[in-house]
Amino acid sequence: MWVVISLIIAALAVIFAVQNNVMTSVHFFSWTFAQSQGVILLCGFVAGFIASMLIYLPTHIRNKLKIRRHERRLGELEGQLNEERGKREYIEKEHAAALRVQKSNGMSGSKIEN
Repeated sequence: MWVVISLIIAALAVIFAVQNNVMTSVHFFSWTFAQSQGVILLCGFVAGFIASMLIYLPTHIRNKLKIRRHERRLGELEGQLNEERGKREYIEKEHAAALRVQKSNGMSGSKIEN
């Protein structure tokens, strides 16, 4: 999918550069060069894109690391939760068995008293 989108954008950029072929002179400090208007605009676009990616990249990496750390912690907590659920089920079964024993002892004890 990304390849198709990239090809479409590249084709549009080529069409733009071909349609804007007027020679333009660029003066940047002491540096001067002449190039077609479309190429200059595309170079500016690419430079802006690269600059924005370089600015965004540290934030993106930091967020990815934070997500990975949180996912790892979530896995640990889910494991602890499953352990506690197992313990609770074991205690509930023991308690139910103790109640049955107590109830059966109470019933047999009441029969003896009569």
